[in-house]
Amino acid sequence: MTSLKIPIIDKEGKITEGTAVSWDFKEAKNSRSLLAQAVRVFLSNQRKARAKAKSRGEVHGSTAKIWRQKGTGRARHGSRKAPIFVGGGVAHGPTGGQNYSRKLSQKMREKSLLTVLLGKIKGKKILLTKDLEFKKTKEAQGFLEKVRQDFFPKGKIAFLVEKNEGNRRYLKNLSEISVLSTEALNVYSLLKNDLLLLSENGLKSLEKRFSGKETYARSN
Repeated sequence: MTSLKIPIIDKEGKITEGTAVSWDFKEAKNSRSLLAQAVRVFLSNQRKARAKAKSRGEVHGSTAKIWRQKGTGRARHGSRKAPIFVGGGVAHGPTGGQNYSRKLSQKMREKSLLTVLLGKIKGKKILLTKDLEFKKTKEAQGFLEKVRQDFFPKGKIAFLVEKNEGNRRYLKNLSEISVLSTEALNVYSLLKNDLLLLSENGLKSLEKRFSGKETYARSN
């Protein structure tokens, strides 16, 4: 069991000494191929089959033979709907029913998440927000501006909260940040954002998930 510390940031934007986390990092493995696979699975599961091309049987038009079989000097053809003609059907085209979904085993999923989170903690790219409670979007905007000005001027920022937290409704109104749920973590979103601001409830959720005492089934 590896014990690391996450720095704490208060409502005024000041960073203080961190709090220790007791996540079980023994499964974390610095494997670029594993992370690439986790990202590929997530993106594939977001993909929908929207493309659709008509086959020669679905194209509207005459079914008469395009020209006579012999004597023209041209190749024999039976229909203008053939794929070689302009306006004809498409051979082996998309049907709109393709299934792009992929699966990642639970062990690989948890291992990839732990690997990314461990790297974020070691790189000081996760901050624990303390006593952070907003009553309106303007307060959330002011806090974000303090973080930008005093600590993290460049890069993408994401708030990591529980799905039912009250602050979530105000944070989602800010277009320049992302709001991630601790119950539906994925490697792609964690890697896409440079700085993670973790709520206190979010930390409890992650402690429960990664402490090694309980196993959760998560889907990408």
